[in-house]
Amino acid sequence: MKISAFTVDDVPMIQKGDDLAKIVADRVTLENEDIVVFASTIVSKAEGRRFLLEDIEPTAEARELAVLNKEDPKFIQYVLDTSTRVLIKHPLLVQTVFGNVCINAGIDRSNTESGYILLLPLDSDRSAREIRDRLKELTGKTVAVIITDTNGRSFREGQIGVAVGCAGIAALHDRRGDVDLFGHELKITIQAITDEVAACANMIMGEADEGTPIAIIRGYKYIKDDRGIKVSYRSDDTDLVRQALAEKIEKEASKTATEKAKKIRSEG
Repeated sequence: MKISAFTVDDVPMIQKGDDLAKIVADRVTLENEDIVVFASTIVSKAEGRRFLLEDIEPTAEARELAVLNKEDPKFIQYVLDTSTRVLIKHPLLVQTVFGNVCINAGIDRSNTESGYILLLPLDSDRSAREIRDRLKELTGKTVAVIITDTNGRSFREGQIGVAVGCAGIAALHDRRGDVDLFGHELKITIQAITDEVAACANMIMGEADEGTPIAIIRGYKYIKDDRGIKVSYRSDDTDLVRQALAEKIEKEASKTATEKAKKIRSEG
């Protein structure tokens, strides 16, 4: 297999309402089975997910977490509003309303004007499908689309690109039941295909002032699927790390409640 990867050049500064598919179609001659990779920041901008930090009132919880994380309480409030569960208070690791687990709910302050933040798309799988369908309409080509963000990794330093949405490509390739070079049956191997592609694209798209938030991966033979990225998220009953973190949070809350009760009784 031979794979090529290249960025889309001359991408303009994205504004709300911009047609991302047309931006690609006007600059690249796509081929069938290309994978078009978009940084989530430009998808968020096109979908109007840019907000002014001043337009929110932080709660007491947000103020408490802001002190702990040396952050703006208003920023923390946005994190809480797009999360379903806090797993670690510092750094602020949360389970988002989108289902993924990440620092600060994936909210971005880079690649946008000062004083503004970018939230992840409301439904990145849906966004990927809409862009994929629009590319088909404009070019006649059948492609896959992946929307990426950067995430840290448990037990390792550094961040890599991961998929937060996808269309036309299977997020996972279940290799269980296949055999290796020596005839041994694979028992647990499930490849995170879209994350691997996202990491590849992230290398050439960059993280700073490169101005290349769209990449094309060509030549990779992938499984076609439209179930999106959510099939790759572990459930609560299989995610041992999330279970341990949730248990730690519950113990800390119980300890705090016990200490408050003791203080009340002693003062009474």
